Formats: sequence, structure tokens, C-alpha cells
Amino acid sequence: MKSETLRLLGTTLDETTATNVARVLNHVKGVSKVAIATASGSVNIDFDEDVTSTQELRTTLQQEGFSVKEPVHGEDGICCGSCGS
Repeated sequence: MKSETLRLLGTTLDETTATNVARVLNHVKGVSKVAIATASGSVNIDFDEDVTSTQELRTTLQQEGFSVKEPVHGEDGICCGSCGS
């Protein structure tokens, strides 16, 4: 099980939007929990990394019209690994 936090951009996370984000993510196979912090625009997702991936979760949100902040190297412990570090 893996936990990932994504940040949404340009979206006011009111209760309706948060419900829509949770609905979209809960339909992704492998997602077990979605917790949304409306004030910060953060979406914490628990998922089975053998079934889905962070990239698939990002893509799913983007396909539904949500803008997801791209991680900066080292931000929140995220590293794509492409530079070899």
C-alpha cells in the first residue's frame, strides 16, 4: 500500500469539488482511501501500487478537468529518478 499527496491548481476546493475529486479517484482500481484538505488543495490517496500508479491518478484527474501540480525534484520526498540521484 502506498500513500501519495497530490495538489490541485486553479481549483477552489469547496465541498462539491472535493466530492467530485473523491468520486473520480475512488473509481480508480486499487484506490482504497481518498482524503481531501480543501483549504490547501491537497488530496491524499492510499492505493495499491501493484494495481495503479501516481501517474495514473494524475492522468485520471487531468482527464476529468482538474489541474494537478507537477512535483519539483525532491519536493515532498518525490523523485522521478531520471537524473540518477
